[in-house]
Amino acid sequence: MTTTPFATVRTTRTQIEADLLISVLRDAGLHPLELETFGHVSFAGADIDYSVRVPGAELDEARAILAQFDSQGR
Repeated sequence: MTTTPFATVRTTRTQIEADLLISVLRDAGLHPLELETFGHVSFAGADIDYSVRVPGAELDEARAILAQFDSQGR
């Protein structure tokens, strides 16, 4: 069984922002991981960052999609 390596395309400070970016990528036809499928960084019980992860083969396209999303001022 072959597993697909995933890469972090963006790190956010809030779960809401990470969920929004995951939705943007999914709407573009990419396959980001759900936040619940992997750990996030916490310190003393407080969450401090959330990673948006995509299959490595989709990393360049995901970066371009998020750059376009950012340039639209959202």
